[in-house]
Amino acid sequence: MTLSLARIIGLTLTTLVLGACQLRPTTTTQFEHPSQIQQWQMNGKLGYRTVNDGGSATFDWRQQPQRGNIHFSGPLGFGSADLHWDSGRAELITAKETYQARSPGELAWHLTGFWLPVSALQYWARGLPWPGAPSEAGYDDQQRLITLEQLGWSLTFDRYEPTAGITLPYRIKAQQNSNRFTLLIKDWQPGGGAQ
Repeated sequence: MTLSLARIIGLTLTTLVLGACQLRPTTTTQFEHPSQIQQWQMNGKLGYRTVNDGGSATFDWRQQPQRGNIHFSGPLGFGSADLHWDSGRAELITAKETYQARSPGELAWHLTGFWLPVSALQYWARGLPWPGAPSEAGYDDQQRLITLEQLGWSLTFDRYEPTAGITLPYRIKAQQNSNRFTLLIKDWQPGGGAQ
């Protein structure tokens, strides 16, 4: 009888432990406005087109308040590349070469053939105008950014999804003269996950 009781208790504890291991962790960070998000991890796809070229790549973007890193992989002519920056300096590392500059936008030119405004994109990706330049913004009835004219770019934000208590952009289309890019976000993890 004692052996059976011990076996039942052991099986019950094993079942509870295994069941607890299968629970997915929940994100407790909630936001009231996109401007509160100061760090994140996101991944998705960047497609671009210029008058002479075009391409696409998947990306994994990790952002902290003072620094960021975007890992690109796919047919950008480099195979894969890492763009990282902090205050006052940026570096692009590819399989072929390493580039350095004062800002990540300068280095993104090596990937796409045009000046991709990475500093502004840190705001645009959250559905916010960049505070560093004048802008004309259009909002929907839920106060989500739908159109934006800034830095010579015309942007449309046509897909939002709920994330961490707010809605965030999941697709951004941008055009400046003959240059175009589309940022398609597949997974948004605001607040945590940035290393």
